[in-house]
Formats: sequence, structure tokens, C-alpha cells
Amino acid sequence: MDADDQAKGPDLTQGVPAGRLDDGGAIVGRVGDDEVLLARVGDEFFAIGAHCTHYHGPLGEGLIVGDTVRCPWHHACFSLRTGAALRAPALDPVDCYRVVRDGQTIRVTEKIAAPTEGAAAAPSVAPPESVVIVGGGPAGLAAAQMLRREGYDGAITMISADDSPPADRPNLSKEFL
Repeated sequence: MDADDQAKGPDLTQGVPAGRLDDGGAIVGRVGDDEVLLARVGDEFFAIGAHCTHYHGPLGEGLIVGDTVRCPWHHACFSLRTGAALRAPALDPVDCYRVVRDGQTIRVTEKIAAPTEGAAAAPSVAPPESVVIVGGGPAGLAAAQMLRREGYDGAITMISADDSPPADRPNLSKEFL
């Protein structure tokens, strides 16, 4: 293993001892060329992509809360079970990996397909016919995307001073510069 591989952590396909992770603990390793976060919650182990989809923050330095991990940079929150982005500013999920426990050895075997988004459970009250979002920045975009992700199929109107569709403006300047 060269120095570059060591920096990425252990080869999780070869396995790590279950005792290496305390409850609420996590390590970053690799599965092929991917950096992967392996986390323990009670007796369950989860493996997801090691970097936040917002600004590539290191989730290995994040905070495990229940079955979620929070990015240390901007506090985006991801499900350890599904990789779903649960809280802004991240909008996209992280990859999820299959975890296999063989006695006291934990192995991460492969990337698994993201669950298909289905309609949310029927609400206890009828949803509104339409929603108006004031502001076309990242928060407005996140609100509209979350409505759709949760199964809302009514009209969504965004009111903004911008002529352009919503965009994560910090990304525009950081990517450009």
C-alpha cells in the first residue's frame, strides 16, 4: 500500500474489526477508488460516501446523531441508512454501500442503488393546491426540491427578482474563481 492509499484509510472490502468502531463512531476507508465512511450506531454498521455533496466536506470529521451524519463545514445532514440529503444546504444524496458482518469483521462490499423515490405517505390533511416560494436563491431551490421529494405534486411558484432559475450562488463564484 503506498502513502496515497494509507491517507485514504483501510481497504474496507478486506474488512475491519467491529471493535474498532465505538457506538456513534466512524472511520474513513476505501472501496476501490471511492472514499467511504463506515459508521456504527448501536449494533448496526452503515457505509456511505465520505464527502458532503454540497462542498465536498469531510463527513469523517462530522457528527453522528442517531442514524445521520452532519457535515462539519455547513451542517448538511445525511441519512446513514439511505445516503439521502435530509437537510440543506446539501441537495443531493451521497452514495450508499452494502455492509456485511462476518463474526467480528465488518466488510463493505459494493455500492448499492439509491432507493427509488416514491410518493410520501398520505398526509392527514389535504395538501394545498399550490405553494408560493418567495426568493429564488438556494433556500428557495431547497424548499421546492424538498416538496417534490416528499411527493407534493401541486403547482409551485417562485417569486424572485432574478430572471434566471434558482442557483447556489456561492458555487458560481467559487467554481469560477
